[in-house]
Amino acid sequence: MEPTMMNGNKKGYILTATIVMTVILSISMAMIAEKWTYIIKREKENELLFRGEQYAQAIRRFYLMHKRYPFNLEELVTSYPRCIRKLYREPFSKRGEWGLIYLSDLASGKVFKKTNNQSNESVRPNPVPLGQIYTKSIEPMMAGQIVGVFSKSKERPYKDFMKGEIYSDWKFLAPVSVRQKKIKLRRKSNEVQ
Repeated sequence: MEPTMMNGNKKGYILTATIVMTVILSISMAMIAEKWTYIIKREKENELLFRGEQYAQAIRRFYLMHKRYPFNLEELVTSYPRCIRKLYREPFSKRGEWGLIYLSDLASGKVFKKTNNQSNESVRPNPVPLGQIYTKSIEPMMAGQIVGVFSKSKERPYKDFMKGEIYSDWKFLAPVSVRQKKIKLRRKSNEVQ
């Protein structure tokens, strides 16, 4: 009769040991998952910075070659020579779409306003259709020209980049400063002053 009681006691110890091991493994897996999530988010942040800078440089190159900003991101790839190798997806959104910063937003100062979680004024400006590049006065229209990109994500970043509280505050701009040449008028000696 005693051998059967020993088998019952051993089964109880094995069950207790299995439960303790399961709890220890669960806690360690939760810690690893938390750290893994942190690592993945940091990698996405680095990728966001890299891809945003790639777009900023490509828009800058496009402007220097074509003397205007692109009206859509596809122009960066289809122009000759190409300004960017490929169109990069935005790492924090499921659809991979970037928010676009238009020249009109830059001129009006909307770009540097902090975004609220409820509304974002500079996300959807009304771009000018592709056929309307110039007005009657032969000056380029500013509304539809893209000068930069930003993430549409409302998550809080780990990095402190551009003092942004959320990822959509990180703006990747490519404005080219155009220096106005001062034209000096020379007076002719025979002119009456």
